[in-house]
Amino acid sequence: MSRIPSYKDEQNIREKLRDVSLEHWLNEDLFRFNWWLLMAASILPFFIWWRLVDKGRFFEILAFGLICANIACFLDVVGVNFLLWGYPDKLLHFIPPLLPADFVVIPISGMLIYQYFSTWKSYAAAAAGLGIMFAYIIEPLFSFLNLFVLIKWTHTYSFIGFIIFFLGVRLLMLSLKHSVEKRK
Repeated sequence: MSRIPSYKDEQNIREKLRDVSLEHWLNEDLFRFNWWLLMAASILPFFIWWRLVDKGRFFEILAFGLICANIACFLDVVGVNFLLWGYPDKLLHFIPPLLPADFVVIPISGMLIYQYFSTWKSYAAAAAGLGIMFAYIIEPLFSFLNLFVLIKWTHTYSFIGFIIFFLGVRLLMLSLKHSVEKRK
């Protein structure tokens, strides 16, 4: 009969993974082209967003973006841990998901379509457009650059997932807004 791994066994494996991840990051990722690309993708979109954001709706739009970031990060951690996809090159070695995507590019893109497309029909079309861009342009480009690896996932799953993601976040945001307005 085989022994069931203990929590200590898990911790030992995590320590080894941490050490291997740090060594890989220091020797293969840090200050290389992909690292600088990820750094730029973490900073530049905020300048664009700041110039475009409707300052009159700032907190509403920012709340939408924070919801996007939280859900995107959660889904990314799940996908990485279930070995559906992975990230060979990272901005920070200790954060498995693709930080610039989860906390910058996806939320800022979402905030912009939330701001500019007020009807469900126009917003759904914009969400589909983002889904096409992320799944069929950005993901393949990141795969080519070795920033993203599909394991048990497809670009079509991502396309569908992005549409559901953006529609779901808008539905949640509008429900929260309605709940707050109802209490006033």
